[in-house]
Amino acid sequence: MFGRRIFNAAIAMLLTAAPAAAQSLGEIARQEEARRTSVQKAARTLSNADLDPSAISPPAGAAPAESSCYMSKSKGQCVSAEEMVGTSVAGVITKENAPFEQKWRDDAEQLRSQIEKTQDSMATLEAVVANEGRSASDRKTAEKVLADARQSLAGLERQWAKLEKAAANQHIPRKWLEPIPTLTKNQAQH
Repeated sequence: MFGRRIFNAAIAMLLTAAPAAAQSLGEIARQEEARRTSVQKAARTLSNADLDPSAISPPAGAAPAESSCYMSKSKGQCVSAEEMVGTSVAGVITKENAPFEQKWRDDAEQLRSQIEKTQDSMATLEAVVANEGRSASDRKTAEKVLADARQSLAGLERQWAKLEKAAANQHIPRKWLEPIPTLTKNQAQH
């Protein structure tokens, strides 16, 4: 019986406290609304375009800002763009890919050589096809061989595109693939 009295007393306290809590929340909401209306709104919103780059000061301990200065985490100072890129590329090459440089160069040379030979043979075949002094059967044969050469060239150019993409994905310097062969318009756009 004693437990039932405590339970009833607790329920009575909760019921009487509920309106007081609701009232205080309502009062808080009204106070917040009054505060928001009394606060002055910003007269102007600034963006990065509004900021003057010369007004930005370098971090403490950094060298004075040059016309193009970038903070290097590894050196702890301001460096030029060329130095930043050189450090980044050098780090990638020496750490990950340097042992494979010759393989990349050899693969590129082999593929480039095949592309150039196919292009040369196509130029010869196109000359035969265009030569009115040649017999019709010679020109027809040259046209068939030229069609096969075009398909072969398209396959070689796809292989070159894959080589370039793989090199880019593995942060291989483009100079390891140079000289870049002249590709047809279809492959040069990809």
